[in-house]
This record gives sequence, C-alpha cells and structure tokens, in this order.
Amino acid sequence: MKNMKTAVIGLGNMGRHHVRHYASLSHLVAVCDQDRVRVQECVDVFGCKGYTSVEDLLENEAIDALSIAAPTFLHYDIAKKVISKNISILIEKPIADSIEKAKELDQLATQHKVTLMVGHIERFNPIITALKKEIDAGMLGQIASIITRRVSPMPTQIKDANVMIDLAVHDIDVCSYLLDKNPQHITGRGGRLILEDREDHAELLLDYGTCNAIVQVNWITPTKIRTLSLTGSKAHAEVNYLTQEMTIYRPNEEAQITKLESQESLPIELAHFLNAVSTKTPPLVGAKEGLAALVAAQTPLT
Repeated sequence: MKNMKTAVIGLGNMGRHHVRHYASLSHLVAVCDQDRVRVQECVDVFGCKGYTSVEDLLENEAIDALSIAAPTFLHYDIAKKVISKNISILIEKPIADSIEKAKELDQLATQHKVTLMVGHIERFNPIITALKKEIDAGMLGQIASIITRRVSPMPTQIKDANVMIDLAVHDIDVCSYLLDKNPQHITGRGGRLILEDREDHAELLLDYGTCNAIVQVNWITPTKIRTLSLTGSKAHAEVNYLTQEMTIYRPNEEAQITKLESQESLPIELAHFLNAVSTKTPPLVGAKEGLAALVAAQTPLT
C-alpha cells in the first residue's frame, strides 16, 4: 500500500488527521481545501501538492484513492466528481446529507467499479473489535439490550449537522454492526436546548426484534462521555470508547477486565480502506451500511 497514491479533500480537524496517516500509510500525492493557509501548511509539512479546487486536483494528479472530509453538504457534489474519474473514495460520515443522494452515490460507485467506503470510525476502535469477537464467539449469549451514551460540550467545528447526524449515527452503526442487522423500527425524542437552528440532544429507541438499543446523544453535558453497555443471556459488558477498556460480568465469576494499550482508530480504518481498494474486496462499511445509518439518523424526533 506504500505505493498507492492518495489525496485528501477537506482539511478541517478530521481531514488533517487523514493527511497525517496517509503520509505514513501510502504515497500522499495532494491535499485540497478552499482555505489556502490550511493547504500550504500541509504542503510544507508533508511535501505534497496543494489545491484549492477539486477540479484542478482531479485534472492534474493521478490518484488511486482519496478521503472526502469536507462538510456534509459538500459530500455529494465532491464524490460525484471523484467517482467520475474512477477514483475510490472514503467519505467521512455521514455518506451524504440526504437518502436520495446517498443512493445515487452507491449506484455511481457500482457503475464505475470503484470502492466507496464510509468513515464510521468507531467500527475500527480496537475495543469494539474486541467486543465484537466476544459476541461472535457466543461468549455473551443472546443479546437482549444495548445502551450507549455519546455526550459532550458543543464542538465549535460542527456548523451544518444536528446531534443525530453528527453523533447518533456513530452508535446506530455500531449497534447494527454488533448485531449484524439493521433496526426494524426507530423512535426518538429530542430538541433544541442550546442551539436554535439544530437539535442538540436526543434519545433513540432502536428495535432490532429480539434486542432493543437505547442511544443517548447531546452537546450539553460538560464532559465527554463515550460508553456502551450490552446485556446478553450469558454476560453483561461495559465498554469505554475513550479509555479502550471493557469489563465483562458473568454469574458467579470475577469481572473480566480488558484494558487495551491506547491506539488510534483512524489509521486502522484507513489501512482497511486502502487494502479494500488494492484487493478489490468490499470494505467493512460500504455505501449500503452508510445509507442504513443515515436513514436511522434521520428519524423524526418528537
């Protein structure tokens, strides 16, 4: 993968992390952003080419794969241009700002025979990987319920998404990944306590048939919390995304504590993406998985 030519479009907080890791995982060719200062900073540090126009980037550089880390409302237009050049893409979540656009991007990627992966990074958090292995091995039994909390103060960089699209979409995707199916029905309540133009808090109930999941998200809590609790017929698991720690409780046994050495999830995700492109194998989170999470995240709140 070191010889694979990559690029990043969108140099906000997440985009700059993509740049950093592509520089170590592959041959970073170019970056693109409307902000000339951000572009020049990346050019100076990583020795890549810099562009302020997506069209100029695509016309002048030979690229195998790239990340789109621009604001959500730009995902669709940028992705269409990239796919038309037969370049594989990783789109930061959510895949698009509407279900119709997401479906069209899926169709276009299929037509052009390119990889389209959606950046649901929590699937690649090592502690979620560890939990998934326990579930798949039957160590927790039949799953009865999942409860997640993803709360924090309001992030200043989020300008165009509500708390459902920015936060809940993570946990919806993780729940569906752990259970290997999409929810049959979703209900939600939330509102605007701090923000006037977007929802800043919500609670969702996801019905998976034999299992229910409760997802709480907000930009109100003055501290960052990222947790997941899972109850099965054989055991109960408590997961902390931030500390990458998992505790499993079983009847009449001492708690089993797994504390992983801190590891970033993004380079794992990007390496998976590049491998999917080079081997032409489906990525863990393709367009259909991204679409399913988006559909759920657009559940009307009461």
